[in-house]
Amino acid sequence: MLSAFWGVLRRRAWIPLLFATLATAAMGVLTLISKPAYVATATVIAKNPENATDRPLSFPEVVTSNTVALRAIKAAHVVETVDELEAALSVVSGKSDIYQIAIRDTDPARATALANAVAGESTAYYQDLAGGDTVSIQATIDRDRADLNKRYLDASQALLSFDQTHAQGAGARTDPSLGAQRLALQLAQQATANAVLNFEAGITQGKLAQITTIRNFESHVLDQAAALARGGSSLTRLIYVGGFGLLLGIVAVFLLEYFGRSIDKPEDAEAYLGAPVVGVIPRASAAALRRAARGK
Repeated sequence: MLSAFWGVLRRRAWIPLLFATLATAAMGVLTLISKPAYVATATVIAKNPENATDRPLSFPEVVTSNTVALRAIKAAHVVETVDELEAALSVVSGKSDIYQIAIRDTDPARATALANAVAGESTAYYQDLAGGDTVSIQATIDRDRADLNKRYLDASQALLSFDQTHAQGAGARTDPSLGAQRLALQLAQQATANAVLNFEAGITQGKLAQITTIRNFESHVLDQAAALARGGSSLTRLIYVGGFGLLLGIVAVFLLEYFGRSIDKPEDAEAYLGAPVVGVIPRASAAALRRAARGK
């Protein structure tokens, strides 16, 4: 069986060699005309506290969002579309809260810039979505406080102006309409004073409680990206492709042998003709025939 295997392979050895040569040549041409690929990988940490189950948030989904893509393209100062960036982007996560953001590109500088931009923008956007914006909350508190203080000052000035105009309320005691007007102004002043006090004791406390109850979703860049060549050396690729072509050629040889209709064995001739083989003419080379002629 083994001798028959080698016999078949020797007879058609040119087929595996042709497959290997063509595959190696094709890979060599592709290697020469194609640009090398670079991968820049930035490492970030994005923690999701255990007590944050009421607001689940997936960091890989944040990284691949259109918002992050647009911000990263603007921050990296590159000409890129969102689709192109998403095609070159990959996010790898392990069992911990550490993620690797990789960008694959033929330009190492562009790959590095985009990877660092995506890492920075995604961690910032993740923090905004998960924890909220404390700056805007404090700005709202300051704006509400200023508005209430202005209302209190306006009510107090209106009451003081009324008293000065009507001799410290003397006319209000003789004129019921003036007395009612003064009481309304006094009530407005007291209402705004109570609003200021309640704001400081209640509303401000609620706003501050909102800030303090914001969950601490820690997210920041751990390691900046650096572009590295990927795909292995050209010689290694050529060896792999040549070996694969050789293997395909061997498979083709045995497929041709198995499905072939040629008769090259005595038993095949007997089976095809239904008659016994009388004799076999051996295969001889030109050199063997010349030696046989000289022997005569």
